[in-house]
Amino acid sequence: MEKDFLKSKLHERNKRITPQREAVYNALINNINHPSAEEIYKEIINKYPNLSLATVYQILNMFENELGIVKSIIVENIKHYEINSQFHIHLICPECNQIKDIYSDKIKSFWENLTDELQIKPKDQTIKIYQICAVCSKKLNIIDRI
Repeated sequence: MEKDFLKSKLHERNKRITPQREAVYNALINNINHPSAEEIYKEIINKYPNLSLATVYQILNMFENELGIVKSIIVENIKHYEINSQFHIHLICPECNQIKDIYSDKIKSFWENLTDELQIKPKDQTIKIYQICAVCSKKLNIIDRI
C-alpha cells in the first residue's frame, strides 16, 4: 500500500491528503512493531514540529474507522496500530508487550472452517496469544518451550 492507495482512499471519502496524514501512514508502513500513537508521534515530530499528539490520534482514528486501512490491537490499555494485511494472529509477550505477527495457513483454514460451521461472517477478528518471548524468557530464567 503506497501513497496512491492512501490518496485514493482519502478521495473516496472526500478528504484530502495532507503531509501529516502521509507521514502517519508512512510511519505505519515502515514499522512492523505495531507502534502506538505516541511512538508514531515521536517518529515524525522532528519533521512536523507543529504536529500535536491529538492530531496523530485523530488521523489514526480516521484511518481505522473511516478508511478501514488500519487496525488496532489493545495491549496493556495501549492501542497499537498496524496496516490491515493478510490473516494473522498476534503473539504477545506479557513481560515486554512485544507484539509479533504469526501467519499460518492452518489457523486461517481453522478460522474459515469455524465461521462456515457457525454460519457467521464476522466483521473483524483479532486473535491474541500471550506467551513470554525468548528474550524475556532468558531474563527470567524460564526453561519452558518457547
